[in-house]
Amino acid sequence: MKQVFILILLGVFVGCTDTSDQPLPLSLEGKWVDQLTKTDTLEFLRLEDGSSLLNLARGREMRNGNNLPKIGSGLYTFSLGETSISLQYSLSSFYNPTEYYFKQNQLELKVGRFFDSENSSDILTFRKIRQ
Repeated sequence: MKQVFILILLGVFVGCTDTSDQPLPLSLEGKWVDQLTKTDTLEFLRLEDGSSLLNLARGREMRNGNNLPKIGSGLYTFSLGETSISLQYSLSSFYNPTEYYFKQNQLELKVGRFFDSENSSDILTFRKIRQ
């Protein structure tokens, strides 16, 4: 029941939020996997209304007897700068986007460490695995 309530709230939040006033570059669309850990993935999603979201998938873990997504997993609103990305976790009730380093070419994406990754580097490198 709690999961259904959270999904409904997430749907309302995503439906009522201006996620980005800029189009998603075609080169970003698709799935990207962390080059070192091979477990964390980023997926840039284009919504029907033209807005975009970033989905961070980190796998699952047991917490209090429940198999749950790892902390930090989920949808982020984002805005791209020339060498930065501004991110806001969509389930946070506090709106305060944070800016991180960001550089991308066709097959590789480098982003500042915005979640608690097993990769200890300050800059995480992702490789494109799917369009």
